[in-house]
Amino acid sequence: MKIAFLSSHFPPEFIGGGEWSTKYIAEGMVSLGHEVTVVCGAKEDRIEIINGVTIKRVKALLGLWEKPLFENCKSTKLSKVLQRELSEKFDIVHAHDFRTAQALAKLHLPNTFVTVRDFAPICGTTNNMWSDGKSCDGCTLANVCLRCHRVCEASIARKPFRIWQYKYNLGFRNETYQAFKNQVYISEALRQRVSSRLKLPQNTTVIPNPISPDWLTPIKPIAGKKIVYAGTVEDYKGIKVLIDAFARLQTREKDVELVIIGKGKIEQYKKNITENCIDISIQFVGKKTQEEVKQYFDDAMVVVQPSIWEEPFGRTIIEAYARGRAVVASDIGGIKETFKEGTGYLVKPGSVDELSVALKKVIENKKEAQRMGENGRAHVEQNFTAQIIAQKYVEFHGGI
Repeated sequence: MKIAFLSSHFPPEFIGGGEWSTKYIAEGMVSLGHEVTVVCGAKEDRIEIINGVTIKRVKALLGLWEKPLFENCKSTKLSKVLQRELSEKFDIVHAHDFRTAQALAKLHLPNTFVTVRDFAPICGTTNNMWSDGKSCDGCTLANVCLRCHRVCEASIARKPFRIWQYKYNLGFRNETYQAFKNQVYISEALRQRVSSRLKLPQNTTVIPNPISPDWLTPIKPIAGKKIVYAGTVEDYKGIKVLIDAFARLQTREKDVELVIIGKGKIEQYKKNITENCIDISIQFVGKKTQEEVKQYFDDAMVVVQPSIWEEPFGRTIIEAYARGRAVVASDIGGIKETFKEGTGYLVKPGSVDELSVALKKVIENKKEAQRMGENGRAHVEQNFTAQIIAQKYVEFHGGI
C-alpha cells in the first residue's frame, strides 16, 4: 500500500511520545514492504528519506504547531496546504494527532484514518483533567472556569483566553472526530473515556504505541538499589505521593536512592523537602535525552510511574520493560493496560502506603527484581515492537 502519515511534528523537531510512535510505526510499515510518506510541519521546506520513510517537511504547515483561539478557521487554512501536499494518490491517509486530523477532516478524502492519542475529541485541552489530577466529567462552564487544570494554572490575565479557547473549540473537535469512520485508540481506557461522551464509529480498534528497536539492546544486571521516575514533575503525575512514599521507604532501606527525570515544578518540590526537614536521598536531574534516560533505567532496580491522572498510555512502562527493569505503577487508565502481571506491582493511585510497600518488595529482593524485569522484556518483545504494531496498522488499514 501507498500510505500518507500526517503529523504536526516529526523527529528530530519537537519530539514527544506521539511523534516517536509515528516514526516507529512508519518505519515498521516500510519494513513490511509498504510505501510511507510523512507530511509534517517544519521551520523550512525539505524532503528527506530516513530509514526508508519519505518525510515532507512543510513550512506552510508550521501553523500545526500553534494553539489557535479559533481552531476551525486555522484548520481551514491548513487544509488547503495539506490538499496540495496530498496531490499524489495515496491508498490511505492517516492523521496521527488531533491538529492534522482537524485539517484532514476538511478535505473529505476517502480512506482516511485517525489515531487518537489523547483526550482532544472530548476536551478543550488534551488531558481531560481537573487541577487535582482527577479525570474531568465534562467541559461544563463551571468545570472549565473552576476546575480545569490548564485554566487553574494560568495567570489571571490568561485565564479568560483559555476559558474561551477551550469552550469555543470543543464543538469543532467533536465534529472533527465524528467525521472519521476509521479510528485507532492507543488504549482501551482512552476509547472508553471518549465513547462515554462521544458516539464512536463502528470501525474503531485499539493499537498500543510501539517501542523503538534501540531500546531492545541486551539487559544489564542490576547494580544497586535505585528507583527511577521519568516524566513531567508535577502533582498529577504523582510526584508528591512518590516523595512521601520514598521518605517512608528510606527509614527502613538506608541505601536506596530516588532519581527523578523530567522538567516541571522541581524547585517547588526541593523547597518543600527542605522546609519539612525531610532527610532523603533524591536527585532531580531535569530533562534528559532518550539515550540518557536509557542509561538511568539501566542503573535502576525499579522504575516507578505513580500517576494519579488517568494517562492514555504507559510509555514509561514499556520503556522500563525494554531495559529489563521491574515496574511499580498506578492502577489507572492506559497504564494498567501496558502492565503485565509478574513484572512488578500495581498500586492504588495516590496511596503513599501502597506505593511505599510495593517499592520495598522490589528493593529488598534483587533476584526477584531481575526476574520481573526479564518478564517485562519478554512482554515487550511479544507485543510492542515496531514491526508488531505496524502489522496491526496494516491489518486495520486493509479492513476497509
